[in-house]
Amino acid sequence: MLALAAATLSGCAGLRSGGDCGRLNAQEKMMWSTYPLVTQRGVSTAFIVRVRDPRASGGVATVMVSSRHALDTVGRAPFYIATRSPSEGGGARLTLLRVDPPQTKERFYVQHPRHDLAAFVLPMKLDDEGPAGVRSFLDERSVASPAEAARTGDEVFFLGFPEALPGTAGAFPILRSGRIASYPAGAPGVAGVFVLDADVYPGDSGAPVFARSRWGRPVLAGMITQRAATDRRGFSHLAIAVDANAIRETLQLLAARETARK
Repeated sequence: MLALAAATLSGCAGLRSGGDCGRLNAQEKMMWSTYPLVTQRGVSTAFIVRVRDPRASGGVATVMVSSRHALDTVGRAPFYIATRSPSEGGGARLTLLRVDPPQTKERFYVQHPRHDLAAFVLPMKLDDEGPAGVRSFLDERSVASPAEAARTGDEVFFLGFPEALPGTAGAFPILRSGRIASYPAGAPGVAGVFVLDADVYPGDSGAPVFARSRWGRPVLAGMITQRAATDRRGFSHLAIAVDANAIRETLQLLAARETARK
């Protein structure tokens, strides 16, 4: 099991005191659901999805989703997650979580068999009153269904921690938008991915791609995995993302592994 240690930091954000979410729009809800993930190789992006699990505390497991290549760099070394919880006076309490992977041969995360996508369970409950509390407005219903899937030309949003501007004083991600530029469906080896017409940077790997539903809730369309550039430092107006179905499949793989363990 993963082990956690926490240190409380200072910070601020636009949530009213007592944890009242107020009238947050879809983008703000996504900001509260997206976190920086810090490994020995640098900062990447992750987001939390609430997953039903009758064996978990309160019947809900706290699942963190990110890029596989970011988690592959962890090995047995600790990594860190900066989380936020509402504080009195309309601010946010920041907590730096140290996560110690189990010292075993088995990976602490599950990875998608074809895509740069991984997920793991945090051994903590959502909206905890303690210093390690986290917040997320995403659950399994937030992952786009086939009927909600984004299409070529649709405008979508994404949130990440780009190297050019790695977040804000409250450890909130940077919001940007773009359009889905291509669905290379049917091409060998690329099913389940799409191209996004948007500027991304190192640190954006793991950024959730989402749209707004007619009811104002965020709908996960996918996750950014890489820039379409000729080299790591080269600038590009295009990004590659895995689609919602790949996220759903990864959550299912994680659920199957957790069930087999219990």
